[in-house]
Amino acid sequence: MSEKLMTAAVLKKFNGDLVLEKVAMPVPGDFEVLVKVAASGLCGSDLHIQEGKIKTVTLPHIPGHELAGVVYETGKKVQRLKKGDHVVAAIDISCGTCRFCRTGKTNLCRKLKRIGFEINGSHAEYTVVPEDNLFIVDKSLPFEKAALIPDAVSCMYHAIKSQGNVRAGDKVCIMGIGGLGIQGVQIAKYFGAEVFCTSRQDEKLEIAKGFGADHCINTKKKDLLEQISLLTNGDMCDVVFDNIGISSSIKLSLDIVRPGGKVVVVGYIDQEFTANYQDIMLNEKEIIGIRASNRQDLAESIRLVEKGIIDPYVFSIVPLSQINEALTRLKDGKSLGRTVLIP
Repeated sequence: MSEKLMTAAVLKKFNGDLVLEKVAMPVPGDFEVLVKVAASGLCGSDLHIQEGKIKTVTLPHIPGHELAGVVYETGKKVQRLKKGDHVVAAIDISCGTCRFCRTGKTNLCRKLKRIGFEINGSHAEYTVVPEDNLFIVDKSLPFEKAALIPDAVSCMYHAIKSQGNVRAGDKVCIMGIGGLGIQGVQIAKYFGAEVFCTSRQDEKLEIAKGFGADHCINTKKKDLLEQISLLTNGDMCDVVFDNIGISSSIKLSLDIVRPGGKVVVVGYIDQEFTANYQDIMLNEKEIIGIRASNRQDLAESIRLVEKGIIDPYVFSIVPLSQINEALTRLKDGKSLGRTVLIP
């Protein structure tokens, strides 16, 4: 029997373009599922992979970790799923036996492998995923919106609910509105927060306002520390989510958070940052990391989207053949939200 082929976007050298080419279609193992990709979200992490900043990625590599599609073929021992089911995929493939997996923190598994990072992902016509990683979604949900749930939605859900512990009445600032931040506005509002958001682009702030942001601040035009102090009568923010991830944004986040408040680090660009030790110590400020989400976050995010409480914001939909142009727009800041690739 001749080998079946599919089209995939393959990264062959770091800092180079992805190459669209025919590659062998993966074959599912006994507990795996072959998914026909219907939509694949394009994330800032795809840029980090392309630039060689994620050291666990080996070449050649097919990126893509925001997956929505249809079950095409199931392994011999798959029981829960059947051909034709609409699914999204949890990114993390965890061992299930370490202390982190046993306590539900699968995103911290010591043997973690991730779809689109350590193993090939969804910027292709088909991909293989362990059955345990797949979640069924309602067939009425558009694939391009479903694709954002595993990362853009559930990542911010994990950040806001679990790491930030946001409660009704909290003053929350989302630093850097984009593919993650616009979803974050909706989630923070769902938990009852007063939402401040920042960008250097008025277009992004208008989108955020449309999703319920209470205060939108263009940091290219206005001093953020001054504005937050003014808008909160000097109380400052209870929780700040830094979606930018550079040393200056961390410093600014610590400046605008109240004593006893939290800064949740979501974005990652710079490797290091400096902070005022005494400010953190004397004011009991917290700096908290976040790594993606866990399975329960994903399950809850799916339900919120299916109920229409969260509406994943898709800025543009492009064919897989235009992936390099889409990556360039993302890098240049011309993408005002998530771009979704259609094989």
